[in-house]
Amino acid sequence: MGGLGTLRIAPRAPGDIDRLGRTFGPQAQSYYLERSRRQGVLLVARVGERAIGAVFVSTEPAPESAIIRRLGKVPMLHKLMVDEQLRRRGIGTRLIRSAEAELRRLRQHRVAVGVDIDNPSAARLYQRLAYREWAYGLLETVREDVKDGKVILLPDECRVFLKNL
Repeated sequence: MGGLGTLRIAPRAPGDIDRLGRTFGPQAQSYYLERSRRQGVLLVARVGERAIGAVFVSTEPAPESAIIRRLGKVPMLHKLMVDEQLRRRGIGTRLIRSAEAELRRLRQHRVAVGVDIDNPSAARLYQRLAYREWAYGLLETVREDVKDGKVILLPDECRVFLKNL
């Protein structure tokens, strides 16, 4: 693989869903395929022809009523992923910044993200990028998983982080 100097982040292009499947496995491939049919944009980090990261930027209302009640129809980031061998090299940061730029282009003024309670490194990443945890505690939500090629919803809790753009 080429150096990260050839890293390019752009909206999903033909073949990217398959590339994400080769990097992250069939569950991620199914997840991103399903997400790409929704309102929003799937941003993919590529080095050459290899997908090494992705994030989905949702512009549809959140499914959690608590989010809508407290934040309105805020856009959300979902499923930030970076190839395990390439973590801690700024790729996640670049994906998040690209997502924020896309939202600014769409004239959005803030963004939210749910972070698994068992993922403190992700929480630190968002905090480092000026996201602040909301004041309402943990959010009862659902985790989207993929089973037999279908997205299923499982009860979950997460921390919610916000950033004004």
